[in-house]
Amino acid sequence: MDIFLVTIIIFFAFFIRATFGFGDAMVGMPLLVVIIGLQAAVPLMAMLALLMAFMILAKNRQYVSFKMSWKLVASSLVGVPLGLFYLSYINEALVNILLAVFIITFACLRLLDIRLKLKTPPFVTYLVGFVSGILGGAYNINGPPVIILLSAQNWAAAKFRSTLQGYFFFTGMGMVAGHIAWGNVNAEVFHYFLYGLPALVLAFLLGEFWFAKFKSEKFYRWVYGLMILIGAGLIVKVIAA
Repeated sequence: MDIFLVTIIIFFAFFIRATFGFGDAMVGMPLLVVIIGLQAAVPLMAMLALLMAFMILAKNRQYVSFKMSWKLVASSLVGVPLGLFYLSYINEALVNILLAVFIITFACLRLLDIRLKLKTPPFVTYLVGFVSGILGGAYNINGPPVIILLSAQNWAAAKFRSTLQGYFFFTGMGMVAGHIAWGNVNAEVFHYFLYGLPALVLAFLLGEFWFAKFKSEKFYRWVYGLMILIGAGLIVKVIAA
């Protein structure tokens, strides 16, 4: 029964990821933690997310802004050790609330005028990557700042989604390597990973098909809606703690 439920969760979580480029953790993590526990859910999601990022990149590599991806990855790598070092000194609840308010405010403003152009000075890319690295090192929530930055570029949907995978893929390799090095990828996790592969591949194929149906404006409205849900999820996490 656990295998069936885990497979269903993997499919729905990564169908969202395959369609919009993110959102799998928001759907998958809370449910998987209930069924298989935190120690198995975290490395499992990291492995599956890395594979999904690779598949999307391989299929859509012509749309990727590798220049942007490398800037974000390089600056994130600088921020990760800082986040790990200051983990015990940072108030997680306060960080989550501030991040949630910023995400929801940004998404609501963009929904009010989706064609609004936000200019991004070059140093902002490095700053966002650095902050994302700190948040990733401290709380494993490196995605939201990068999603905000890329969605503010007014790129075509394919470029946004694919470039986001460039960032997630290279940072994901580090995360999976860390889980392997710390012995978190055990027989149980690998067992769930193998059973989840067919669901992941099916989610990728259907996500690619569904993504092709979106026009950029409609796609971004869904993106901002997902961002609001992520922000709300962070607030719920603080309240429930």
